[in-house]
Amino acid sequence: MRVRLFSLIFLLILLPAISFAQQQGQGPPVKKTAKTILDFKDELKLSSAQINKLTVIIESFKKNVQPLTEKIISKDKQIRGLLNKGGDLTVIKAKVKEDFSMKADLVIMEIEAGRDINGVLTPEQLAKWNEIKKGVKR
Repeated sequence: MRVRLFSLIFLLILLPAISFAQQQGQGPPVKKTAKTILDFKDELKLSSAQINKLTVIIESFKKNVQPLTEKIISKDKQIRGLLNKGGDLTVIKAKVKEDFSMKADLVIMEIEAGRDINGVLTPEQLAKWNEIKKGVKR
């Protein structure tokens, strides 16, 4: 369970950064296949009101994640630059701590959005959603 949680958190931190870098013409091209709950609206039998609420949650999450992802990418570049130049270890430590603090914020945002999404679902839909997530490769 811990390995799965760690893997999920790692992917949640890494995938937005890779996606943003790819959009900026940096890094390897990545096929974007991440699905949201809205991709399973038929299986979950979501009402139009639920779809509207979920859309707001997802769009808000995306809007808030984008600037943070940009800052993380910038900080990662700064750290790599300092490492390549043999930069001061005190400065590198501080930047690494800032970087991981931002990545922790990203994970917290993901958890909060997930809980907001779960709050929109009926108990039956939530059970079905949890089953779907188990089968979806992220």
